[in-house]
Amino acid sequence: MSKTQKLFRYLWRINAVLILFAAGAITFGVGVLLIEEFGSRTARSREAEAGIPVAAAADSSTHLSLGRASVVAGTNVMRADLSLDRGGKGFSSGGYSETRNILFIEPDQKEARWLLPDNDHIVSDNSDITEGTDRSLKRLIATAVLVKATTGSPETGVGRLLLFDASGRKIIEVASNVRELHLASLFGGELIMLFERNRRLVVVAFDPGSLTKRREQEIAVPQPQ
Repeated sequence: MSKTQKLFRYLWRINAVLILFAAGAITFGVGVLLIEEFGSRTARSREAEAGIPVAAAADSSTHLSLGRASVVAGTNVMRADLSLDRGGKGFSSGGYSETRNILFIEPDQKEARWLLPDNDHIVSDNSDITEGTDRSLKRLIATAVLVKATTGSPETGVGRLLLFDASGRKIIEVASNVRELHLASLFGGELIMLFERNRRLVVVAFDPGSLTKRREQEIAVPQPQ
């Protein structure tokens, strides 16, 4: 056997060892990721089972989880978001959570209240409207949310724009077929909202006390010259 043949023979053996080592490392890495994914899913399932039982959304078998409640500014009402976790831990990535409902709790009431009658919609563009600049004196007047279907694109899909008071008892449907809520704020003694509907901008004004609609106006957007 020539020296060249011996050299190639050694190189092939070295390559075979390296390939075997690389395959083992890849197999080990995939196994670790699968174990982490299984562990994270099991942990999330246990957390959901240990929490308050909530009816699952119709479009998913994944457990919904109730987030930690917070006191609504200027009231004794507590509010908590009900969310659906879309994963993103362990082996999978790019996960996110969707708010599916909002729960209102009052200390003097025996039963809490849900904002929506079901958990089959996405609550997006949540905007609290407050008055007062001092944190200790700040008071929530109302909250605007855009409720969309779970199907379709979150960016281009349309839904219902809702406005509700701090307690969640008074709920008003501002408009339907709304793609995006741009602004909800207290301005000049009025509750002003700016949103996009049917490819047009719309401004609507409400009385901040009674949440009664005062006016609504479409805004023309001119083309640049």
